[in-house]
Amino acid sequence: ALAKARSSTPPPKVTGSAGSGAAHLPSKSVPTPSPGAKATETKSLPSAGKPLPGFRVIYLTVFLDFFANGIILPVLQSHAKGLGASGFDVGLVFTAYSTAQIPGSFIFGRMSDFVGRRPVILVSLLMSTVTLAFTLAAPSLQHLIAARALAGFFSETSVCQAYVADQTTAENRAAALGHMGAFIGLGFVVGPATGALLGLFGGFDLAVKFTVVVTALNLLYAKLRLGESLGCSVPGQEPVPQAHADWKSYLRVLLKPVVTLVVIGQFAITLAFMGWDTTFALWARERLGYEQRHTGLAFAWLAIGFFLASWKTRSFAKKPANTFKGGIAGCGLMCAGLLCHRCIFSTLLALPPLFSIGFGYALSEIVFATLVSVHTPKTLQGSLLGSLSASQALARAVAPVVTGHLFDMAPMNTDFAYTTLAVAPAVAAAITVAAFAAMPVEKES
Repeated sequence: ALAKARSSTPPPKVTGSAGSGAAHLPSKSVPTPSPGAKATETKSLPSAGKPLPGFRVIYLTVFLDFFANGIILPVLQSHAKGLGASGFDVGLVFTAYSTAQIPGSFIFGRMSDFVGRRPVILVSLLMSTVTLAFTLAAPSLQHLIAARALAGFFSETSVCQAYVADQTTAENRAAALGHMGAFIGLGFVVGPATGALLGLFGGFDLAVKFTVVVTALNLLYAKLRLGESLGCSVPGQEPVPQAHADWKSYLRVLLKPVVTLVVIGQFAITLAFMGWDTTFALWARERLGYEQRHTGLAFAWLAIGFFLASWKTRSFAKKPANTFKGGIAGCGLMCAGLLCHRCIFSTLLALPPLFSIGFGYALSEIVFATLVSVHTPKTLQGSLLGSLSASQALARAVAPVVTGHLFDMAPMNTDFAYTTLAVAPAVAAAITVAAFAAMPVEKES
C-alpha cells in the first residue's frame, strides 16, 4: 500500500543535478519557470551588448544641425556677391560644400565603424560650429569657399543614419529612417525661413552668429545626452554573426547587385533633384517673374512635401513589402513633377509639381537608404551608408554643371532641361525594380 501511495504521488520538481541536495529542496525555494515564462523573460532582456540609446536625442541633434545650416542659405549668396563674387563664383561657394562631402561622407562613415558613432558625430558638430565661425570671419571669397568646403567635409548625415540602423531591425528600419528624414525636412522648412527673417534685421552677420550659437548648443546637448549605438543589441532580434570591417568585406558588400544598383539609383535621383534645385530660381524668374522672396516661398512649399513624405513613411514602411511601392512612387512623382513644368504658367499651377518633387525625392531617398542598410552587416553600416552619401554628394557637385549645359543646349526652350532631367528618376525607378528583383538571390546566397 505504501509503495502504491508513493507511485501515485507526483515527484518533487528537481532544480539541481541528479543526486544533488537541491533535488530535495521545496519548489518554492528554488523555482523553475515554465517554458512560456522563460521565453518571456529572455525576450525582455537584451541578449548581449549595451542598452539601446533613445532615438529622441539623435533626431533632435539632426534637426538642429540641418536647421542651423538652413539658416545661412538665404543670406550666403548675397554675402558672396558682397565679397566680389561673380555668378560662377557663387556657384563655387555652394559646390565646394557638396564636393568636400564626397570624401568626408565615406571617411567618417567608415571611421564610425571602428571608433563608434558618438565620437564621430560629436567631432562633426564641433567642426560645424568652427566652420560657421570661419564663414562669418572670412575676409575674402577664397576664404569663404574654403570654409564651406570644410563644413561639407565634416557633415555627418551618413553616421546619423548608421546610428539609427544600429538600433533597428530590417522590418522597422525604413520607418525609423523616415522619422529622421521628417526632422531633416522640418529643419529645411524652418531654417531658411529663420535665416531670411534674421537677414532682414541684421543681415549676414546676425544670421551666422545665431547659427553659431545654435550649433554650439547642439554640441553641448549631444555631449550630455547622446549615447553610443555601435554594439547595441536590438530586442527581439536574434544575434547574427558579424562580418569583419576590413576592405575585403566592404567591397564584397558594395559589389552586391542590390547595393550597387541602389547607389547608382541614388546618384540618378539626386542628380535630377539638385539639377532642378540649383536652377529653379532662374527658371521661375523667366517664366513667372519670381523675385527672391517668391522663390523662397516656393522652396518652403517643396520642403513641406519633403517633410510629409518622411513623416508618412513612419507608418507606410511598417510593412516591408511597401518599401518597393514607395521606391517606385517616389521616383514616379519626381519624374512627373519635372515633366509638368512645361504646364506651369502661374503660381497655382506650380504648386502640384513642386510638392510632387519634394515628396517624391524624400520617399525615394528613404527607400534607397533602407535597401543599402538592410543588406549591410552591422559592422559596415557606416562604411556603406557613407558610400551612399558620397554618391549623393557627387551628384550635388555635378548637377549644376550638367543642368546649366542643358539650358545652354536649348536657350530658347526653357522646358528642355527639366524634360531631360526627368529621365534620371525614370532610370532610378527601373533600378528600384531591378534591386528588388535581386533581393531573393541575395537571400539565398
